[in-house]
Amino acid sequence: MLRSLDDLLAVIRRLYPENPPQPFLLLDAARRVRAGEDAGQAARAARSTRKRIQALADAADPIKELFQCDLASAAEAEALRRPRDMIGQLLLGELAERAFETIYRETMGTDELMLEDDRSSRNETDYRVLNGQRRPVFRINIKFYGTLFRNARDLVGLEPEDCFALATYKIYQGLQKHEAERLPYVFVIVGVPGLTGASVGAAIPEDLGHLVSLVHGATGIPGKRAIEERIVAHLLDTDQGEPFQTSLARFREEIHAADWYALSARRADKLLREKLFDRVYAVRVRAFARNYRNAELDMHFSLTQDLTPLKSFLQSARERGLHGLAVDLERGVM
Repeated sequence: MLRSLDDLLAVIRRLYPENPPQPFLLLDAARRVRAGEDAGQAARAARSTRKRIQALADAADPIKELFQCDLASAAEAEALRRPRDMIGQLLLGELAERAFETIYRETMGTDELMLEDDRSSRNETDYRVLNGQRRPVFRINIKFYGTLFRNARDLVGLEPEDCFALATYKIYQGLQKHEAERLPYVFVIVGVPGLTGASVGAAIPEDLGHLVSLVHGATGIPGKRAIEERIVAHLLDTDQGEPFQTSLARFREEIHAADWYALSARRADKLLREKLFDRVYAVRVRAFARNYRNAELDMHFSLTQDLTPLKSFLQSARERGLHGLAVDLERGVM
C-alpha cells in the first residue's frame, strides 16, 4: 500500500518517467518545498504559482488538500473494490484485443487485408480491416465476457455456456455505422467463464491498486481514464514481479485458447427482430427498468447457432475474397 506522499510520487515516476499529469507535478513541487526548495522555483517547474505550491506544502496532508481524498480512505476495502474491478476489466479488454491481433495474423497469413488499430478514436471501433488500396472493408469491435448468465435456460431458452448477451443499443449503434458508411460492422466475441474484472483486478499489485482507488475517489484530476489506461499498459508491458506475472501469463493463455466468434451488426439486428420476445426477456418483465436499475436491455445469442467461429469468418475473407464476404455481411448471413 501507499503510505506517504513519497510512496505515491515514486509510483507516479514509474508510470510516467517524463511528463506526469499536472496534479502530480503540483504534489512533487510541494514535496520539494517541504524539503527546503524555494517555492517560486518549485512552482515554475510545476507550471503553477508560488501561492498555490506554498499552500500545498503548508497543508497537513497535501494529497487530501489537492484531491479531497487521502491515502487512508482510498485504501479502505470498499473504496478499493470498484476501481480494481474497472482496471481488471480494462486489462481484460486489452488482453483480448492483443490476442485478436495474433489470431488475425495467424489465420489470415496475408498482407492483402491489413488490420488497422482504430482504438485511439474512441468511436466504438477497435479495428478496421483495409484492402490492398488501404480502403476500409469492415469495422471490428471486440467484446470480452467472463460471467455466465446462470438463468439463461429459464429466461431465454439457452444453456448458460452457449449464451452471449449484447446490449440492444450496441446493435443499433453498429447498424447505424454500417448504414451511414456502407461499411459492415462486426462484433468479435470471446469469453472465459470466471475470468472477470473482479478476479483480474484482485491480482494487480497493491500499490497500483491503491493508486487507482485514489484517482477514482479524487476531485481535481482531469483525464482519469487516460491514467487508468497508462496503468493497464504498465501492467502489461513492464515486469511486475510475482505473483502477478504468473497470473498475467495464465490470463493471456486462457483468452487466446478460448472459443472466438464473429457476429455482424446486420445479423444481430436480424436475429433481434426475429427473436425479440424469446431472447430479450426484459421486454416480458413488467417494470423492468424500475426493478433492475442500471441493467441494460440485452439481446441473448446462441454462440453455436447464431454466431460464426472467428477462424471460419477470417478464412472466408481470405479464401472467398472481399466480394463474397461483403455479400454475406450485407445479407446478415454472418
